[in-house]
Amino acid sequence: MFLFNFRSQQGLGRMCRFLGVLATGLVMIRRLPADDLSVTPSPQSVAFARYVGSLENRDPFTESGPVAVSVQASAPDLYKESALLAIRRTGDNQRSEYLIAGIEGDGAVVEQVTARYFKLQEEIDNLPKSSVLVTPENYKFRFRGEVKTGAGRAYVYDITPRKHRRGLFKGQIWIEADTGAELLVSGRFTDAPYKNESITFVRETKLDESGYVRVTHLSFAVPLLGRSELTIEERPLRIAELPMPQGSPRIDGQRGSTRGENQ
Repeated sequence: MFLFNFRSQQGLGRMCRFLGVLATGLVMIRRLPADDLSVTPSPQSVAFARYVGSLENRDPFTESGPVAVSVQASAPDLYKESALLAIRRTGDNQRSEYLIAGIEGDGAVVEQVTARYFKLQEEIDNLPKSSVLVTPENYKFRFRGEVKTGAGRAYVYDITPRKHRRGLFKGQIWIEADTGAELLVSGRFTDAPYKNESITFVRETKLDESGYVRVTHLSFAVPLLGRSELTIEERPLRIAELPMPQGSPRIDGQRGSTRGENQ
């Protein structure tokens, strides 16, 4: 309630000014179109909501059948490298199994670098999926800006774990501006499996003429070999593309051992 003293010229002036402001405000409200009274979400918030919603869909690299996995490993300081080709599938125990299609290159790199990657993957697979997803429940998101990509635009976020927990990392995520799809994730694991070890990675997901492909670049130090690097390429496969012979060596995700399929 507003009180004015009408017995004075000053009070009358205040009353006139108040009525003038009120009238001006009413005119502005009447002139506002109906659309201006509603809140329109920004393209950034729509894309982020789509990204979070997409996490509930089946992951084509883990839940939609067998996946071809190519692992290129190297110890650059020693000029040593190796290559491994495998098919990943989910075994009866609901853990990842790798059917080895071929191995070539330096044996030390295979045993020390490639095997360490499978060990890291096994540790992450053993964690509850909900605890390692890049979601607002597990990470703090800080919007950095917008960047152009080869096919369009992406929104970039810095992400920081809400808790110090195995399987989480500090880094960045890029999401596609129109669809909210994950395009790129990079960072450093905050709780590596090996003491005093720094594990950094960049993971890019894209769609080409043959379907989805995910490429991960991983880097960590290995005793005696020094800094080691891996490039892992994953492609979902159709059942018709799986002429896997009996007796192919298998890496069991639970035990991390290589053994024959017929054993």
